[in-house]
Order: sequence, then structure tokens, then C-alpha cells
Amino acid sequence: MVEEHGQRTLLIVDESPIFRQALAQLLKQKGVFTDVVETGSVSEAESDISTQDFTMVIIDLALPDHKALEILRQVKEQKKACKGVILLQGAHNDELMAAIRLEADGFLTKNHMPDDMVTMIRRVLQGEMVISDRLTNVLALTLRNGNEEEERNVDCLTSREQEVLSYIASGMSNKSIAARLSITDGTVKVHVKHMLKKLGFRSRVEAAVWASERGFKSPDEPAADSGASSSQQADLPHGFTLPDRALQNSSSEKYIYSQFSLSF
Repeated sequence: MVEEHGQRTLLIVDESPIFRQALAQLLKQKGVFTDVVETGSVSEAESDISTQDFTMVIIDLALPDHKALEILRQVKEQKKACKGVILLQGAHNDELMAAIRLEADGFLTKNHMPDDMVTMIRRVLQGEMVISDRLTNVLALTLRNGNEEEERNVDCLTSREQEVLSYIASGMSNKSIAARLSITDGTVKVHVKHMLKKLGFRSRVEAAVWASERGFKSPDEPAADSGASSSQQADLPHGFTLPDRALQNSSSEKYIYSQFSLSF
């Protein structure tokens, strides 16, 4: 299944058949993907990734026995052009930290309204690194809990590196940053490499979350997704394990699936 002539293929790996079928239906109806494969089997997913060329793989981090991380690692190692997106409903800190280290291309919650979900997935396809607004605090807490807090100060960065950092915090790709700053992709990569080293980060995602939490934004950053209410944006307690109540409009999966217009 080779991608050509605008074809986009998606693999959804989620244990809930209702959710993955609903998401597949939504994304095909909206014309985001031409072909969608969905499975709840880890072995099937691993086989599909080895034998097919997917544009994107969407993985539920709640898969048992850290299998989501194995799938994401396979995507990153074997399919360089494929985007790996993590879905969150409930997961432990160590799993989320590992997903950050593996540099997933997006971190999304399951309870977005359909149009918001479509918009964010399209942004990932365009090369942006997308994080649901409601997950910024969650990811920041995970980073703090996974590392001893280090003294980091943007004053160690050049003005250009700070500028690049602000665009990274907005989720922009190297290509987009290069176009915006009228420099080459290679130059952006050098700035990113130096910036990460100076701040002591191992991944672009870590830098993006850290900068976003501290108010770094590009002047033309797109409006944040509006899927969460103000009550859902509240900080989670120290040492959290992503509770469903913090990431869902309702504790009932029926509510989530109904957002994708499925009948029960």
C-alpha cells in the first residue's frame, strides 16, 4: 500500500472496536485519509507496519504491557516518513515519559469534538508537532516527575535560538520555521540542536512543552483547540497518574463515542 497521488493511509491501534471504528469513519468521511486500517491486536499492528506504508499511525497509550511504546518505537525506527500520534485516556507517568522520549508527533486526548480532532490530525500531517491544550500541564508534570528539576534559563540561548524555540513551542516543523525565518532547513536543525543541548533536553517535545508552559509563543500561533472546558484545564495534582476524570468530559465511554455520531 504505497502512498501516491495524494493517497493517505492510516493505522489505528486501539483495544476499543467502537472507538477505533468511529474515528476511522470520521477521518474517511472528512477526506483526511483515503484508506484506514484499524485493529486492536498488537501483533497485527506490528505486522501491518512492517509490510505496509502508512502516512500515520494513531496509538492508544493505554494498550497493555507497554505495547503502545513498542509500536511507536517500530514506527520511528522503520518508517521515518510516518507520523506517530499518541492518544491519551489514562496512562502512567513512565509510559508518557517514554512516548515523549520517542518523539511522538502528537499527543491528543480521546474526548475532542470531531472537528477539533480532524483539525489537529491535519496539522500533524502538515508537519506540526501537536499537543492538546489540556495536555500541556499533564506533559509538563510528567517531565518534572521524570527528572530532577534542572536550572534552565533562556538567557543562554542566542536571540535566533529563542525565536526558533518560540516556533517549536507552537508546534511548527523545521520546514515551516525555515520558511518563516527565511533560512534553510539545515540552519534550523543546527539551531534546534544547539538549543536542546544548552537547555539540557533530549527531545524536541520536551523543549516544546517546557517553552509552552513558560509562555513562549510565535506571533502568529493558531488559535488553541477548544475541546476542553475551563474546569478541565485545571492543574493536576503532583505525582498524578492520568485520571480519566481529568481527561474526559464524562467518565462514560458512551459519551466519547457519541461525539463521533455513532448509535448505541
